[in-house]
Amino acid sequence: MKKKSILFILLSLLIFSGCTTSTTVQKETKSTTTLFHIIKTSQVPTDYLEYSEGKKEFLVYHSDTPNDVEAFETEYEKLTNKTAPKFQGNMIIAKSGTKSSGGYSISVESIKDSGRFTEVTLLSKSPGRGCLVTTALENPYIIVEIPDDYKDVKFVEKSVSIDCE
Repeated sequence: MKKKSILFILLSLLIFSGCTTSTTVQKETKSTTTLFHIIKTSQVPTDYLEYSEGKKEFLVYHSDTPNDVEAFETEYEKLTNKTAPKFQGNMIIAKSGTKSSGGYSISVESIKDSGRFTEVTLLSKSPGRGCLVTTALENPYIIVEIPDDYKDVKFVEKSVSIDCE
């Protein structure tokens, strides 16, 4: 019982403190080290409920294509209610779709230069048995900038269910 109480308190702190992060991570390539930036990630409920339960979407925008820049700005503003940042290279938005409860997240596990493509490995986490979660609609997403990278992007997705018992 004490274990569940502690878990409930930690989960409550996580929910009420907001789940937005901004991170810089190094990406190793054959000859150089490049950075990618996690612009925004969200696990909190939003009013952006255009997608059906579980419908995933992986979007790539290239800064050298004016239509992509405009499309990114529109999508960014829908998700965040803020003006989109300027970027050089690729901007990625990965969405998990609408979830009927809390405890879901999406993150970048790795970004690799695989020659012709930039390979982005995404990790989708979902709550497992025994997890205490909020009862609210959520739309987990992550926005990632890969500066000065103009290659096509290939997505690899991994899913993990977190067991809370």
